Amino acid sequence: MAFRWNQRFPPEHEEPEPPPLWLYVGVFVVLLVIVAGATILSWPKGKPVDSSDLLRTAVAAPVLLGIALNALIYALTYGAPAYEAAIRNGARRDLLNAWYRNGRMGMAVLDSVVLTPEPDLAERMLKLEGSPPDNPGKVMRLDSIEAGPEKSRRCVMLEKLLTPLIPRLAGAMRSESFDIVLQCDDEEPANDIKTVWQLLELPGVPCIRQVGNDTNPGFAAVWFEDETYEPYAYYSSRVYPAPKYRLVLAWHLNDDAAEAPPVASEAAAALLLGTWKLMSEKPDTKRQAWLLRQIESEADRVDTSLELLLRVKQVEPERIHHLWYSRLKGLAQHSTLGAIRDANIKVEEHALDPAIGPQAPVARWLLMALAARMAHFGQGAQLIALPDPKGVVLNLVVREPDTVTLPWPGWYDQMYSIIPLAYLTACVSMSFLGFIMSPNKEWGTFETVISCVSVFLVAAGVAVHILMRRVHRDNVWFEYG
Repeated sequence: MAFRWNQRFPPEHEEPEPPPLWLYVGVFVVLLVIVAGATILSWPKGKPVDSSDLLRTAVAAPVLLGIALNALIYALTYGAPAYEAAIRNGARRDLLNAWYRNGRMGMAVLDSVVLTPEPDLAERMLKLEGSPPDNPGKVMRLDSIEAGPEKSRRCVMLEKLLTPLIPRLAGAMRSESFDIVLQCDDEEPANDIKTVWQLLELPGVPCIRQVGNDTNPGFAAVWFEDETYEPYAYYSSRVYPAPKYRLVLAWHLNDDAAEAPPVASEAAAALLLGTWKLMSEKPDTKRQAWLLRQIESEADRVDTSLELLLRVKQVEPERIHHLWYSRLKGLAQHSTLGAIRDANIKVEEHALDPAIGPQAPVARWLLMALAARMAHFGQGAQLIALPDPKGVVLNLVVREPDTVTLPWPGWYDQMYSIIPLAYLTACVSMSFLGFIMSPNKEWGTFETVISCVSVFLVAAGVAVHILMRRVHRDNVWFEYG
């Protein structure tokens, strides 16, 4: 089932008030007065008053009857309502925890490399080192990428992207759960990747898949979705699970031989990503940051999508310190910045386009890598805003995702017992009452009937108690889950 940002939840039920103590005391007093008075008034003349029959009838009987009545009063006025409230609240808590957990799904950035026209771009934009670059409207070139006698610019670029990742890539290939995804404008770039792969003496032959620039990554259960919603387009007979490791390569290189002037600056990014499953299996795996589940909306609905993003508590709003955005224009940019201001999120804004010129679709991954690097450097959570065919897509990059476990009040434990203690107390008290009031001196039919009825009532009570537990829980899940 698809994740629902606007998931509804049932209201939380408060613990009902138990009956006051004076009510229980009053039941005992009234029964003692009535039963003891009636017993004494009807006591046969000449029969000794120190007889065990008087003690049994005037004292033991009303006490046992009082225990049974008080247990039933407790069960009906507090036990049953509190039991229903606890079960429904427990189901609500499970539903909320599952929603929070799914809302924080994403991918770990194990390592990343960026190539931009301006060096140390992330550190300079955050004013950690040097001054922020300022190149509005200037189409910039990757001057560090030059073709060689036997290498194209693309091969040189790929070599620069992959070389820092060699140790991590070798380990990922040994896992046998690894592939490469390309997002670029070039045609048939896979051969160059395989050539550079062999040149760097990386093990094996990676599976390579190219997706369009308009394909949005799903930073959750499904990594990328194509028109057939299959994780691999090159398999036809069956659908395979997404790999645990995925290397994303994205770039934009201008054609020097093209007649028309370039319209976007050059840039490249490589991100080695790990699934949530991988991080669960190997929690000590080093990573830079997490790319959390993204939310998409129309340009004029960014305020709603931001509110939903914050509602799932991927991170507390006060931990969001920086906003990165690129390629947003007109309504999309104004509504995004306005929604952030209205949400009272105090962030520093970092626009990529004025820093290194007009951007191509590679800006998506460039921003992810820059934000991951800054989250890794302890600069807090990073919010990213990008254009999307629907309007605007938002997602958070954090050093580590928050964990939320809703509180478990103590009265839940008491009510969650599968044994209805108050009901059992009433049944046992009535059974003892039947035994002590029996006229038989030895075990007989009367006692057997009482025992069988008691066992049946206890079993029926437990069965109904368990059944109602299932009914209350299912009602919550059917209505809200």
